[in-house]
Amino acid sequence: MKKSQKRKDVLAVHHDDEIVFLGTGGARYVIATQLRATGGILFRAGGKNMIVDPGPGSLLRFLSYVPDVRPEKVDTLILSHKHIDHSADINVYLDVITRGGFRNKGMLIAPHDAFGEDGVVHSYLLDHLERVVMIEPGTEVPIGSCTVQFPLRHEHRVETYGFVLKCDEYSISYIADTKYFPDIDQAYAADILIMNLLRLEPSDIDHLSIPDCEQIITTVKPAVAIITHFGMTVLKTGPWNIARKLQASTDITVLAAEDGKHYPIRQLLEYRRQQELRTKK
Repeated sequence: MKKSQKRKDVLAVHHDDEIVFLGTGGARYVIATQLRATGGILFRAGGKNMIVDPGPGSLLRFLSYVPDVRPEKVDTLILSHKHIDHSADINVYLDVITRGGFRNKGMLIAPHDAFGEDGVVHSYLLDHLERVVMIEPGTEVPIGSCTVQFPLRHEHRVETYGFVLKCDEYSISYIADTKYFPDIDQAYAADILIMNLLRLEPSDIDHLSIPDCEQIITTVKPAVAIITHFGMTVLKTGPWNIARKLQASTDITVLAAEDGKHYPIRQLLEYRRQQELRTKK
């Protein structure tokens, strides 16, 4: 693609398309202290509003951080997995968007083990949704003018999936909780790369570390990478310090997500052009 065409594509992105972090914290100590909120992520893309991994306090954060959109306007809910820091508010949203069961609306996309006796989704709410999708490797679901793809199952303690959101002018990948494994690098190629970074160094705990994120960024080469879902050790070190280190080692713009911050897609895609300008010098 010619550079002029890339610039045209950025301008063609709808001005409302954005990513809003309703919370950038993860794991039990951060849940308990709320040093960072644990509300998940709102994607506004393809004319739809999608909530991903609504952890504890998500609805409250939505009301505080996104005053121009009512929570009943959420179209799709996506769970990467059923752990409480990702799913605590899922039933709250299901009740809100269906108005307590008085209207059929919305779609829920989640792994199989999020349902049933040991799951986290209340079964009585499912009858009020327009569609329920149980994720398997390779699942693809249209959402407005975009498509969300779940390329593979992660290596985590419960059934877990990330996704790639493909829209006409851009793509966003979200790598949820997982131990690093080589297939991740190619599965999540996208313009905007979001990674859950819980650990400083690799360990037996099945979460990404700083070296893991460095490897993924180097392989994917996105326009911009965003780290989020920080554990206590990451918060003590400073997410922005880590982002600067990753940017220096990969020569790719890396951002540390902030609670409540809105990231317009147009602005994020512009980092590609900035990278090209740096390369010219």
